[in-house]
Formats: sequence, structure tokens, C-alpha cells
Amino acid sequence: MRPSHAMTPRALLRALCCLAGAAALACQAQIPLAGVTEAKGPGTLAGTSFKNGYRMAIDEINGSGGVLGQKLALTQFDIDTKPDAAKEAMGQAVAGKPFAVLGPVFSGLTLASMPVTTTTGIPHFTGGEAASLTRKFHPTLMRSSLSQTASAPRLASFVAYGLEPKSLALMSIDNDFGRDGKAALAEVLKRRNVNVSFDRAIKPGQTDFSKDIADLIAAQPEALLFYTTETEAIGLLKELRKQGFNKPIFTDGLVAAQTVVDGAAGGAEGVFAHMIASVDAPTPQVQSFTARYITRYGARPDHNAIKGFFVVQLIKAGLELAGKVDQALFLKAVKDTRFDIRKYPELLSSTGYDFFGELNRESYFVVIREGRPRVLATVRSIEGGQVELPNRSQIAMNSAEFRRTVAAALPGAAPAVASVPPVSKAK
Repeated sequence: MRPSHAMTPRALLRALCCLAGAAALACQAQIPLAGVTEAKGPGTLAGTSFKNGYRMAIDEINGSGGVLGQKLALTQFDIDTKPDAAKEAMGQAVAGKPFAVLGPVFSGLTLASMPVTTTTGIPHFTGGEAASLTRKFHPTLMRSSLSQTASAPRLASFVAYGLEPKSLALMSIDNDFGRDGKAALAEVLKRRNVNVSFDRAIKPGQTDFSKDIADLIAAQPEALLFYTTETEAIGLLKELRKQGFNKPIFTDGLVAAQTVVDGAAGGAEGVFAHMIASVDAPTPQVQSFTARYITRYGARPDHNAIKGFFVVQLIKAGLELAGKVDQALFLKAVKDTRFDIRKYPELLSSTGYDFFGELNRESYFVVIREGRPRVLATVRSIEGGQVELPNRSQIAMNSAEFRRTVAAALPGAAPAVASVPPVSKAK
């Protein structure tokens, strides 16, 4: 018997669907993405924000027609902040053969899960900043922000040149992120002739800081530089204020996240931070992103939301450069490429990657004033030793003018920093 070529009613309906203009989108192939992010434990704040960012980007891209005529499709894996949970979820994600994996955010979870993607050819975007991540020479691992190798010299120079302290207290979290960061900071501080006179490790998830702060005050440093995740920072800032610590405080941008500033209930006021991504950056692209995020979620975004949004927008930009949905071509198109914000505004900043997946982009020196990060200066590259003030003038970091800029932002000084106009909260 010869096979029948007559179409069934269902097959005919499918064919008509794919021919219909508006309905054709339902018949398109999809580009699968897998999200593996922290939803329980110390990483919840960071993971939720990162996820919010990439979900927003996916919806906006799909609403504008997708990528190369295809929609992005997300499969989400919410995990506990534990290495075993990250590794297990990554295995499940890879089994689904996604085009790319997004997350985790914490460096320790990335270290635990990245071996799963090593030989798959799947682009693996991490929110982690530990310097050790890209030293593993993972062929497809890519960062969503500056690594500690790039950010630590900027933060240490902020302290050394902006304040010139003769003695400095250093408190850091005792995990992969904290140990790598401390090593990078200590190296630069030593080169800048800053003496670390008090050194204390903070346990992950620690909530009682009373003894640590009492010991800190007894040591009488001229300033404090602390390097923790969001979870520990809230309690640490509260205890610093409770015990009356009144010296300048410097920290990483994680601590300047709005969730930390709000959670510290005034404890972050006057704190200086180096932010690798800031929703208060004085650019129309970032301000537009912030307004859209508030409309969608009813809350201000933070740097992790920027990371999540950025990686999906980078996937779109890279695929359009590659010209087809192919992982190898995508990686080739993205690495050793500079994306100019004038052509790719949704990346929120001009961005470049090297062969190892290290990212380079501008960052910001900020001070927390009235519950908001206020930009003191923009850092384009640490190598040149220059920063850009809000009035667009370029000055050297080791100049008297930069020291005056920092001094004017110390608690009790008259405000002399740029304030980005607040975005109204959605009702």
C-alpha cells in the first residue's frame, strides 16, 4: 500500500498557523536558556536580583521580535546556596541542552558547578567575581561584571589615593569570594603604602558582630575597608553604628546594593563604595533601565539586576554578530570584541571581553547619601590613573583634587557630589 499524502485536519491547522503572519511566532524555533540561581540561604538577595534582571531582558527582547527571528525560552532552576545544590541543578540544566546557562551568582557555587559545563560547549555566564574563576581556563565561562583582578585595584586605589590613611582595618568574608578579594586588595594596598593594622575574617552567614567591632574600635585604625556579601553587610553596618564607629568606611559595590542600604536602616549612610555597576550611573541608558525595572517589580534594581539584564542582552548582541544560533560562532563573535554603547545601548555600558571571558567596563566611586549611592567619579580604566567627575572633567586619582572630592563627601561635610534624579516608584 502506498503511503497517503493527505493532510489530517490537525496537520492542516499547523500549516495554516505557520503561514499566518501574526500567528507565525508560535511556530518559530526557540533559543533555550537555563537559569541556575540562588533562592534560599545567604545568596537569596543576589540570586533573586540577578534572576529578575535576566527575566526582564528576555521578556523585552521577545516583545521586540526575539533574536534572529526566534524567541528566547527560559527554564529556571532555583537552588539553595550550597555547592552540592548548584552542581546538581547545573547537571539538570545541561541535560536540557540550553544555548547558554545563566548563574549562579556566588563564586563558590560557580566553582562547584562550572566543571559540569566545561566540555559541553555551552556558554556559561556567572555572576561571580572571584579572581580564581577564570584562572581555571574554562573554555566557555564568561563573567557578567568585573572580576576581582580588575575591581580590587580600583577599590584599593579609592582608599589609598582618596584618603591616604596611615593605618587601615580590613574585614573580609571567609569564602572563595572573600579570600580572593582580600588577596587582591592586600597586594594593591601594599604597593600604595597603606598599612593594614587590623585584619579580621567574617564567617559566611554570620549575624553577631559585637566582638569583632569592639576589637576593631580598640585597634583605632584611621579607616575601615570591609569586603563581604550582602547578607553579612547588613548586620555588620548596624553593629558599626550601634557601637559608634565614626571613621571612614570603604567597601565593595555589593554592599551599596539598595537591598543592603535599606536593610541596614541608616547604617550605610556615608559609606564609600566602588560599584562595578550602578543603577545611579549618570547615563540615559541606565536610568531608562532603572525606570523600567521599577515599573515591572515595584522596587529599585541593584548591580546584580544589571548583571542579569546585561548577560541576556549580550547573548542577543553576540548572536546577531554571529549571524546564526551557534554556540561556537557566538563565543568567537563575543571574545576579543568591544561593544560600543552607542551601537548597543541595552548593554548599559561599553563592554569588552578577552579570550578568557574576563570583562572590562567602566565602574563608579560612590558615597551613600540619604539612602542612595551618589556618584563621585567614573573609572574607565585603572591603568591610566584617571577618573571622570560628574562634570565630565578628567582628573588623576593621585591628585589633590581627587582627595578634595573624597573629603567633601565625608560624613559632616557639605554635599558636593552628583545626585542622579530619583525615579518615581511604580504604584
